[in-house]
Amino acid sequence: MLYNLGNSLGFIIGLGVALAADISRDDGASVWGRGVAHVVGSPAATALTGATLVFFWGGLVYTRAWSNGAPPDPGLNRQGDVLSGIGAILLGIGLVIMGNPWLAASAGLLHAAGKFGSALGGTAARLGSFARLRVADFCKDLVLVSRVPAVLVGAAALWRELVLLENIPELLLALSFMTCCLIWAAADWMLLSPDGWVKPAAVRLARRAPDA
Repeated sequence: MLYNLGNSLGFIIGLGVALAADISRDDGASVWGRGVAHVVGSPAATALTGATLVFFWGGLVYTRAWSNGAPPDPGLNRQGDVLSGIGAILLGIGLVIMGNPWLAASAGLLHAAGKFGSALGGTAARLGSFARLRVADFCKDLVLVSRVPAVLVGAAALWRELVLLENIPELLLALSFMTCCLIWAAADWMLLSPDGWVKPAAVRLARRAPDA
């Protein structure tokens, strides 16, 4: 549900800002035509829209997998991981076309590696492979780590727009992007393994904080 909350928020805000910008130019195009152009009007837009749809599908599968609480349905959970990995690849392609290879490497390649690794490692419980279980734990951590560059980019964009206050649409885009990244990261956190590295380390730091 968190994944799809972020997916919906990002898509709706992005489309709304794009339509508002097109209306202000008054180029005579219909609202439908403007919407279609934003969604599939270029190779990059098509890739990003495809990624959003696949991510949304994966979010629905995750919801079904966890509908009865922990532990999730293993087959559906692996399917959600695979779909998220495919979505990350499409996202990376879109970012490369847009000229942002570094963000594509983290939000696309690194995220896909984490999701596919989680899906592969998800079969380890049935097969009893400790090594593959540890790989799955690491890959779940990798998914969360892959959010860090995007969060930093979003924070920098949001800070710039807040300081300048020159372009409200750009401010809305930066704010929605930052919010979506944090929502997705919260979902990633919920999927972390307690036997991984990130969650135990965070718990230890939280316990030390009051003493400090």
